[in-house]
Amino acid sequence: MQQIKWFDRKFTFSDKQNIFPSIIERLRGTPVRLIDKLSGIDKAKVNVSMEGSWSIAENVGHLIDLEPLWQARFDDILNCKKIL
Repeated sequence: MQQIKWFDRKFTFSDKQNIFPSIIERLRGTPVRLIDKLSGIDKAKVNVSMEGSWSIAENVGHLIDLEPLWQARFDDILNCKKIL
């Protein structure tokens, strides 16, 4: 199955299709899924970058950097901020 690039995705939060809870649940479950997926990978391989792409370690680091950002955005939504 081919993944859709993140910035090519379109999200609608209409009454008909509310995927927001699913996104939040996936974000909350990411640490556990990462531990599970990385447990069988040789530690030396997590820093390998292929064809100019990010290594596994760089991707995980990026997710860690984004953690406070999505949590703050979630708080903004819960507090009904008009500008996100």
